[in-house]
Amino acid sequence: MDDFKYIYFLTKAEGLGAVRTKKLIDVFKDPEIIFKASYNELVNVDGISHNIAKAIRRQYANTDKLESDFELLLKKIDKLNIRVSVYTDKDYPNLLKKIYDPPVILYYKGCANDGLNNALANGIGIVGTRTPSEYGKKISAVFAEELSSIGVTVISGFARGIDTIAHKAVLSNNKRKSSTAAVFGNGVDVVYPPENRKLYDSMCEEGLVISECDISAKPDSVNFPRRNRIISGLSYGILIVESGKEGGALITARCALDQSREVFAVPGDINSKVSRGTNELIKNGLAKLVNNIDDILEELHGKMRNINGEKIVENRVTAGDLKGNEKILFEIISNNNDAMHIDAISEKTGFNISDCLVLLLNLEFKGYIKQLPGKIFNIS
Repeated sequence: MDDFKYIYFLTKAEGLGAVRTKKLIDVFKDPEIIFKASYNELVNVDGISHNIAKAIRRQYANTDKLESDFELLLKKIDKLNIRVSVYTDKDYPNLLKKIYDPPVILYYKGCANDGLNNALANGIGIVGTRTPSEYGKKISAVFAEELSSIGVTVISGFARGIDTIAHKAVLSNNKRKSSTAAVFGNGVDVVYPPENRKLYDSMCEEGLVISECDISAKPDSVNFPRRNRIISGLSYGILIVESGKEGGALITARCALDQSREVFAVPGDINSKVSRGTNELIKNGLAKLVNNIDDILEELHGKMRNINGEKIVENRVTAGDLKGNEKILFEIISNNNDAMHIDAISEKTGFNISDCLVLLLNLEFKGYIKQLPGKIFNIS
């Protein structure tokens, strides 16, 4: 709780921002030490200007007011059943912590009984236009439903159109092994768009709503582009279903690329305005064309794991009817964290390389594995 308090105090320092707060935490480790640091100690940190150091010191001089405000915030959080995760928490989402400018405070409501990091451990974002075609509506629902059926958390922005459809598809999926999370550009206690009130209530019961904004902050156009970096930051990859040449979905795609996350796009009608952005991403090599969720899982193989530590992709490709040496070899490859070289496969199985190659060829022909350049093999 102390970390939350002092990070909250630091957010009130004008001009500090998430990047510099993260840098200060990396240097001082303890938010309380940062808040109480002297002017000279602060300006000795790279990126902390004289003005920012002065802003922090002004907040320190205003401690009594901040303490009072913080007590009121705690009461409101408790009353509204809102939870908090700050950058220094062990439960702060691991993927989000890796981006350049992670939010230092996350407010959230919903189902995270095993912790926020676990609830968001296997995220893939689905975003798109607010005015989708019938094709876009169908595709976004299918992808969201199928991803949630194998334990992938579907992350989106709660906006009209593709976002809303993706959230609803997950919640209505009786076979889902995971849920869905919405990242708001306003406070978590504010429903926007207002017609999504019923969806909001369902998300608070069965999914998650998340925001870095103050808990009662109203929708503000400045906040929505910034929340897109959180959608991509929580995700191993972003799927763009339909998007025009401008809009929030393309901002999210750019955020994902900046964060070295995968970008996927569903090809659309070349004559449709709502497909021009997605088609351009594919054309320019900025997004991988996908026809189904297997295309996504193939690209992300080995990265996503469930809470028990098992690879998500193993839910898609299993030993099935394989027997004997083929089954042994397939299971060794599928249980490995990464693709395997033929020498490693031979060493692990005890089979000579010639026998391994024959078995691998059979497995590849049956669609269980694929060969990569350099005699490297991975599951399909």
